Amino acid sequence: MKYLAMDLLGLLSKRRNHVTPVLGLMLSAPLLINSPANAQIVPDESNVVERVVAVVGDSVILMTELDEYLLTLEARGWSRPTDEDEFMKVRVEVLDQLINEQLVLQDAARDTLINISDVDLEDRVQREIDGQILQFGTIARLQQMLAEQNMTMAVFRDQRKEMLRRQLLQERYFAKQGQSTSAIAVTETEARAYFEENRAQMPQVPPTVRFEHLQLSPEASDTAKADALAETERLLEMLMSGEDFAELATRFSHGPSSSMGGELGWIRQDGSFVPEFEEIAFRLSPGRVSSPVETEFGYHLITVERVRGGERRVRHILIQPEIMQTDIEENDARVKDFGMRLEAGEVMADLSDQTSDTLELSLAEIAQISEEYAFAMQDAGPNEVIGPIPLVDPRAENSWGIARVLEVKAAGLSQFEEVRDLIEERLKSQRLSEIVVEGLRNRTYIEIRLAGS
Repeated sequence: MKYLAMDLLGLLSKRRNHVTPVLGLMLSAPLLINSPANAQIVPDESNVVERVVAVVGDSVILMTELDEYLLTLEARGWSRPTDEDEFMKVRVEVLDQLINEQLVLQDAARDTLINISDVDLEDRVQREIDGQILQFGTIARLQQMLAEQNMTMAVFRDQRKEMLRRQLLQERYFAKQGQSTSAIAVTETEARAYFEENRAQMPQVPPTVRFEHLQLSPEASDTAKADALAETERLLEMLMSGEDFAELATRFSHGPSSSMGGELGWIRQDGSFVPEFEEIAFRLSPGRVSSPVETEFGYHLITVERVRGGERRVRHILIQPEIMQTDIEENDARVKDFGMRLEAGEVMADLSDQTSDTLELSLAEIAQISEEYAFAMQDAGPNEVIGPIPLVDPRAENSWGIARVLEVKAAGLSQFEEVRDLIEERLKSQRLSEIVVEGLRNRTYIEIRLAGS
């Protein structure tokens, strides 16, 4: 189970007017559970130099820790209340947060099986700092922002290291409780109520572009295909005369697995391979070699070495038809022609027998297809033609892409159904946290020394 703590800043934002982000330094906000009535409250001791505001088991929480946490919230954008009574209520809530965190950390420290390695911790800290440098553009800008908060990079690193250590301890502690959230029920009403209360904090739906897309790749000539088939049949004859399959695959196969003797490992009939390949691979008897199998990649010879339930251990030899320079030039001319016809208003479906894909993706997802596509679509409008743009496709070199934008959707708030699973996970994790922390509170001495508690 992934432990997910309630964010105190989110709670306080509901009490105050609004929260305006100030500095994205990824400051953590640990666990928040309501304080039970059995916590002992004693008179304020305002004259103590290093004031103790709470005793939790064998540890204490100091006023300086409480003040630092409040500064953390301010750095994240929380506005300090001007009303003194309101501010005192906030301090009580923050102290309660720190008490719960201390309870968990104490119990985690007693568990010898929960360990945080220095290597893991340093790696996490460095990744966070690298992320901050990326966010601010340069390390100098990050250092300047820290200096404005009277903080050096070394102090920032130490603070982040301690915060991350506490965070990791809490996560691993709750993950180790062995209590499944499957037994915790979340009703539709509860989930919808949480959604409405926290809608502004739900993940936003990024802007998306709906577009039709056509990839155009050079096609081998009929002569090249015939030559590839003849080579495949020659290798089949060699196999029939006793040659070793793995050795021939290493010597002649054009596939990426050639260096491993054509080894594809254990495969399932789950669509991971093209249908023509899977159909033959799962029809062959172990030890047999297939006749040449034509796919979009070329011609294959397939053999099944072993069968284990629904899996098969497979090797193959791939012979691809040679793409000549004339094929590349013909494809380039076709791409140019298609682009001009699209600009003139022709429908993409009329351009080619090849079926175009209609996709709706965010710019980040489009960038996984082509960074040039994503860049061109940043400011594109409906009916705008994108491309031709060169595509990087290991299966088909010298490929081009053409797209027509159909619709641009602005970013917006998530709908309930889109985040329902996330909400259920949060509510279940929150309730499990409450159960665990309540047990810790019931068996731990807690003394609160904060005025107004």
